[in-house]
Amino acid sequence: MLRLWLDYEDLTRIRITPGLSPIAQTVLGAQALRGAGPEPVLGPWRARTRTRLTGPSRLLLDLVPPGRLLPDFLTPYTHVPGFESELDAVASTPLRRVRAELERTYGPRPPVSWLSRLAAGDSEAMRALICGLRDFHRVALADLWAGMGAHLSAEAGGHARRMADRGIGGLLGSLHTGIRWTPPVLEIETLRDGDVRLQGRGLQFVLSPFVTEPRVLIAGDGPVAVVVPASRPFGVTGGRDTLPQVFGRTRAAVIQVVGAQRELTTGALAARLQISAASASQHATALRGAGLITSERRGKTVHHALTPLGERFLHGSNLPESQE
Repeated sequence: MLRLWLDYEDLTRIRITPGLSPIAQTVLGAQALRGAGPEPVLGPWRARTRTRLTGPSRLLLDLVPPGRLLPDFLTPYTHVPGFESELDAVASTPLRRVRAELERTYGPRPPVSWLSRLAAGDSEAMRALICGLRDFHRVALADLWAGMGAHLSAEAGGHARRMADRGIGGLLGSLHTGIRWTPPVLEIETLRDGDVRLQGRGLQFVLSPFVTEPRVLIAGDGPVAVVVPASRPFGVTGGRDTLPQVFGRTRAAVIQVVGAQRELTTGALAARLQISAASASQHATALRGAGLITSERRGKTVHHALTPLGERFLHGSNLPESQE
């Protein structure tokens, strides 16, 4: 459990942004590609990207094992936005920091030899990393970037409206079941643990289609970034008739029942589908990971509702198609 301690200045500097920097989305995308979870919406992107990988972009996969903390130097905070400036920041990371963060991720013995060379300060290894980052972004994200940005902007707008309607507490309590607001502490179930006092750095909530659980990026002196799972606009079409084919009968029924009622608790969902509460929670977790429902804890109950993407699946509107 990671605990973020927010003071008054941090609360005044909470921001909701459509998406991470290009390099952070690239790194999280590479890590998602290495995963093998049952995520039907992400599946077409995975299959498409794997056929396009080159030698340099495959190299990046060595650095981002699933289920582990990413080295923070891969996601730098830069005052000048843009992919190239971020690549420059990675390339200029002090060797002491590179070595320490690689050891935190892998222990004293990295699994492949080029990572050992990177930790030793080999300039060729750093150039290979920069080439891999640039190439993975090109083959996996470049032609989807504009559409993905528009999709995430719309979703970020929904969170912003929620904050306007319910206040900061309403926003912090509704982002994800793994995020809990107990003033002045924001508790996050994530790969990190411990306590971090922001002390005026500010807090930035950003959306990524490449995570299924909250992630926290703490790099440099910029705001702490909490990465929130977003729905995934990767060339999948939907509709009531196709839901069982894509998700299976029970999860299709979850989407339909939640959509019909607008909002349901886990217990009510289990009762309507005549399944156990544990099974209902498991199906809701999978659909939340796919970006189709949101879940908000209120006291001892968890309330589920469809995301805009879930609504589009339910009512048969086509999602944006990727352009080959």
